[in-house]
Amino acid sequence: MEELQLAGELASVPDARHWLGERCAEAGLPAPARTIAELLTTELVGNAVVHGNGPVRVTLRLDGAGVTVGVHDSHPGRPVLRHVGAEATGGRGVALVDALATRWGVTPDTGGRPGKTVWFTLRAEGTTAAG
Repeated sequence: MEELQLAGELASVPDARHWLGERCAEAGLPAPARTIAELLTTELVGNAVVHGNGPVRVTLRLDGAGVTVGVHDSHPGRPVLRHVGAEATGGRGVALVDALATRWGVTPDTGGRPGKTVWFTLRAEGTTAAG
């Protein structure tokens, strides 16, 4: 598993996307799956920066089946799946993860620490399935 530590600021969002894209390309993840993984990572890191506290950690696990990405921040609040209108300028990040990831979820920190990791898995061929 690879890991990237980021400052909790908006400038970290493209850094996370580029880091993930490079690693996925090096590992030979097909372009459609890589593009979706980059998009979903961008959404989760953006949410962690905007709604979380402090630094953000991105973890990446690649194997023959696909990719698993986790985005950790120290805010205990869980992401909310929203259904927003066409005029809304935000609020679609979790809906994108829900629609495009093979599986996704939230793992709260343990041991009395605040925070959580929002994660998703994506099959290597880039298709989605209910999970």
